[in-house]
Amino acid sequence: LLRETWASKSVGIYYMKRKAFGSKFSLNYGVGLGLEKIGLGDSSTLASQVTFAGADGDSIADVGIIPNPENFRKNKLAITYLDIPFEFRFHPTGTEEGEGFFMSAGGILGVRLTSHTKWKYQDNGETVRQKITGRFNLNNFRYGYQFRLGFRGVHLFYKQYLSDVFRDEFADGSTPTMTTIGINLTGF
Repeated sequence: LLRETWASKSVGIYYMKRKAFGSKFSLNYGVGLGLEKIGLGDSSTLASQVTFAGADGDSIADVGIIPNPENFRKNKLAITYLDIPFEFRFHPTGTEEGEGFFMSAGGILGVRLTSHTKWKYQDNGETVRQKITGRFNLNNFRYGYQFRLGFRGVHLFYKQYLSDVFRDEFADGSTPTMTTIGINLTGF
């Protein structure tokens, strides 16, 4: 049950700068890596397959969903983004160095650097591990908005990406997006 509950995870590692506008307002901006691990469940996974088309050397990429082997233990899509987060912070009681209580709203822009699937399953009594790197029909860019509420180095945040995760919709017509809710620790 715990494995299913925490199947998808997100980690952001950012270098942030602060530009103050008086004691109550600031612009915080930075650059860093957004590391997304998306649990794909037990019924399907992504495949990235390249077929070479004869003498002309053209390659055709076919990305789709294939059925999982029996007894999957791990079935994830990992995506690494180069992100540029920015936010406007309001300190109701004022601040000089950014400490104290604050509320913020802003955005985030990102470009996909790498992506891969990772499978771990049992096949005829043996543990099989596979890691396949590919595009998987993923969008190369992402963008969204974020809200943050914090005190000193501990913040609660909400991020909603407006861009679709994949370039094309699935066969059922769905176009998944990402939402992240979490805790942010700063000051390292």
